[in-house]
Amino acid sequence: MTDFSFITYAGLPNLDPDDRLAAGALQARGYSVEPLVWDDARVDWSRAGACVLRSVWDYHLRHEAFVAWAARVESVTSLWNPARLVRWNSDKRYLQELESAGIPIVETLWLKRGRQAFLGELLRERGWDDAVVKPAIGLATFGTRRVTASRDRMPAAQDHLDGLLQSNDVMVQPYIASVEDYGERALVFIAGKFSHAVRKTAFQQLLPAGEAGESLVDASRDEIRLAERVLRAIDGPALYARVDLVRDGAGGPCLIELELVEPSLFFGLHPPAVEAFVDAVILAA
Repeated sequence: MTDFSFITYAGLPNLDPDDRLAAGALQARGYSVEPLVWDDARVDWSRAGACVLRSVWDYHLRHEAFVAWAARVESVTSLWNPARLVRWNSDKRYLQELESAGIPIVETLWLKRGRQAFLGELLRERGWDDAVVKPAIGLATFGTRRVTASRDRMPAAQDHLDGLLQSNDVMVQPYIASVEDYGERALVFIAGKFSHAVRKTAFQQLLPAGEAGESLVDASRDEIRLAERVLRAIDGPALYARVDLVRDGAGGPCLIELELVEPSLFFGLHPPAVEAFVDAVILAA
């Protein structure tokens, strides 16, 4: 039986390079660590030790199977983050709950799966010339498209929306121009404590941590305060969290996404976070 398992997907069976830093640090302290693919039917999860979700970057393709797997694993060993947070956070409708709790989020129009919706009308009603359409269950840029209200581009944008609505709840949000210069701010928390912040670019591809143009930045006080409010609003402790923020039209920070399932934590950009993460993993086990 191994001490710890870092959970990944078949596309990265040996982990993201960033997560190998944490696995190596655990091994340096004398613990055994094994990368395991979440949907590998050969795995006996009762012998996997404490399981830490990492690069499970295909969960959105089999969402119900994934959340059912998380519950099964948690019934025989410890899982971080816990299965209840996995289910809640893997569907972006969690943003509705956080907004109801007073957290400022990017303004969002929510469309139910199977609904007929006319994108041009929706944009005109809200005065949005530039918007983003994406599925409620997805990661990175999966199913995400920037759209404009221009007539020549609307047919393709409408086709995209129609396709998503066949199988997904859908989010429509105004395009936030600040992502082009200020960028997104990804604030990393380990065991509830702020660790470091990274600037991300808009529409970033799904790549190993640090390979998509990210850079280490200083988070502002208002960003840290908002991120801490977000984490206080969730149900129970999280071993790790990444709070992704943007600046709205008035210049204030607002939540674009909370990552509790499979976020890159950018250990390579901030090496002290590796030991802090290892400390938290050992304590959680």
